[in-house]
Amino acid sequence: MKKILIVTMFVILLPLQIMAHAEGVTTPASVKIAFLDAQKALDVAKEGVRLRGSLDEYVKSRQKIIDLDEQDIKRLRDELDKQGPVLSQEALKLKQGEFEDKVNSYRKKVSELQKEVQEKRLSALDEFNKKLEQSVKHIAEKEGYGMVLNKNGDGGAVIYGKEAYDVTAKVIEQMDKLYAK
Repeated sequence: MKKILIVTMFVILLPLQIMAHAEGVTTPASVKIAFLDAQKALDVAKEGVRLRGSLDEYVKSRQKIIDLDEQDIKRLRDELDKQGPVLSQEALKLKQGEFEDKVNSYRKKVSELQKEVQEKRLSALDEFNKKLEQSVKHIAEKEGYGMVLNKNGDGGAVIYGKEAYDVTAKVIEQMDKLYAK
């Protein structure tokens, strides 16, 4: 029964495949496919390097803010350690309260800055991905690719692909042409 079904499907589908090919209709078997290493594009393309540099500067500026607050906390802690034994109970409580307020404020600020940096990082990656997609589309249309897959090691769609199908260098070149500043 299975043999009859398979033969019947073959007899029906083969002529359709031949007719589609003769009429120039693209079938899945005739689609030209390429792949791209998006991480390499991010690491090598001028736009990726620019975005990463901009993000690094942003992170450094936020780290300076954190470092200044850490110095204030350390200074307050040193004062508390030195003056603690000679301060009255009331003055000691006041200094300890000031110190705890500063630590709590610091923790809140660190959390906010980390969130801010994460949002900035996601925004930069989103911006890069949009530009990458435009460049991939340009190369795909120019060279007749019906599909371009992602080769990245973590979660990419390509486990193996011959180098001849790798369009990463072409996409990087296209990005550098379009977005180099």
